[in-house]
Amino acid sequence: MRIDLAVDAERVQWRPSPDSMERARRLVEGAGPVDGLLEVVLTDDAYVHDLNRRYRDKDRPTDVLSFSYLENHETERARLLRGECLAREFSDDPGEGEVLVGQVLISEPSLRARELRRDHTDDEEFVFLVAHGLLHTLGYDHGDAQQALEMEAEQEALLGPWINGPDGAARGETAS
Repeated sequence: MRIDLAVDAERVQWRPSPDSMERARRLVEGAGPVDGLLEVVLTDDAYVHDLNRRYRDKDRPTDVLSFSYLENHETERARLLRGECLAREFSDDPGEGEVLVGQVLISEPSLRARELRRDHTDDEEFVFLVAHGLLHTLGYDHGDAQQALEMEAEQEALLGPWINGPDGAARGETAS
């Protein structure tokens, strides 16, 4: 799968570092259907708040909001995540080429506020939210305890190389 990042330049000033963009690109390329495209939009709280109110009846901003453009795919989410099927199998546009799997909107102010509550930099939080949003677009959710456990396990699997580094050492540690 391929990632396309759009930055709403009128609404945000912060940009992910080239390193975090590369990490997000590698994470998305290593997951999902080979014919898929994930659009990631970096925007502000007001825009995300409006969409959250309109489409989810939640009158507040959130750090990440995901929209899936696939249909009837939830039961095949694990196969989609592992690239064992094509996005076009769940698209109303079964033509050739890339299929827009979904859109992930990340609120820059909320991302930066989350960074203050966690032991992550803004760039690390960006990669985390890309992974979280990707899982939502593929049909994962955390609506109940069982769903949350399943989604968290997949998120850890996606972020494992990023969290632990290529040599297996935790971030900030050196491998012995």
